[in-house]
Amino acid sequence: MRIAYVALHLDSKVMDGGVGGKFQSQMRCWEMAGHRAQLFLLSPDHPPIDGIRVFTYGSFDKWPLAGLVFREVSRSMALSNLMGAVAVYKPDIVYLRYGLFAYPLMNIFRLAPVVVEINTNDIDEYRHRGWFFYWMNRLTRGWVLNSAKAVISPSHEIQQLPENRAIVPPLFVISNGIELGDLAPYPAPNNDTPVLVFAGSPGFGWHGVDKIIELAILCPDLQVEIVGYCIEDLKMKIPSNVRLHGFVPRARLGGILAGADVALGTLALHRKNMQEASALKVRESLLAGIPTIIAYEDTDLAGLDLPYLLRLPNTEENIRENAGRIRDFCYGMRGVRVERDKIAHRLDQRKKETARLEYFQQVLDKPR
Repeated sequence: MRIAYVALHLDSKVMDGGVGGKFQSQMRCWEMAGHRAQLFLLSPDHPPIDGIRVFTYGSFDKWPLAGLVFREVSRSMALSNLMGAVAVYKPDIVYLRYGLFAYPLMNIFRLAPVVVEINTNDIDEYRHRGWFFYWMNRLTRGWVLNSAKAVISPSHEIQQLPENRAIVPPLFVISNGIELGDLAPYPAPNNDTPVLVFAGSPGFGWHGVDKIIELAILCPDLQVEIVGYCIEDLKMKIPSNVRLHGFVPRARLGGILAGADVALGTLALHRKNMQEASALKVRESLLAGIPTIIAYEDTDLAGLDLPYLLRLPNTEENIRENAGRIRDFCYGMRGVRVERDKIAHRLDQRKKETARLEYFQQVLDKPR
């Protein structure tokens, strides 16, 4: 198969983090299975990069209303150029990561059979981003999803959302995975004071970074390292036991993770009305050997009783009501590393990509 992987509206910070790594890992797996793959990226700011066809549009954020109009025109022009490049590539199948509609996205369904990946409760997520994004998404999502040959989501919860159960094409679940060979476990550090690490990107309230700051205030004998955030991103006082690293390259992130006793996953998924996820950063931390704290149901780890995974309630008060449990867990995890063989088979990216390719083949085998 010739696979065109199309990703909409992802900025450089997202692409330089776990999502960009996911794209590269998926395409490696596809190519190892004998297929060809090319990533086509629509982005507001990503610089040119070898191996990826990047099509950029302007943001015009400094002009409130006029900027919105200019941005949509710029998005449409960039998307038109992207689809022209996909047409030249002549794919057998298009794998489209769902994003906010822009004209002329519907033309992509004329180029090849399309499988759409929908990663989130997009209705609630766009509600948080403002009325324009919410209504643009509500008015166009059915048009896009019903035109696909199949839809893939990373969680059963997304599959079962009423708005998704109503779509016509079949909807399959393939949770996020990690290539096992990409991550070697870090040896446990020798910290007197437990070190917690969180890595994320600003602008996503459901990460719960404000709760991490609250935890640091409630537990001053914990050291907290927050990657991806600067002081300008957080409109709150930062206690002395919190260090903000801002954006760091992946190699430096590895050094920060290696010194951690505990990693933190998303703590406020409830803010976008979700209970289940298969977050990449949690998979990376666990496979790197780092005990982890989450506040949602993990698609691959449900039902496992793991001593190095602390599950919190998915509520607004989960930090305040469980600060003592968190502190005890962090102190108990000093010198402890995850037993990788107990979870690796559940998180193996190659197994997940084999299943994805099988769905692609089913789509191609159906009469058009």
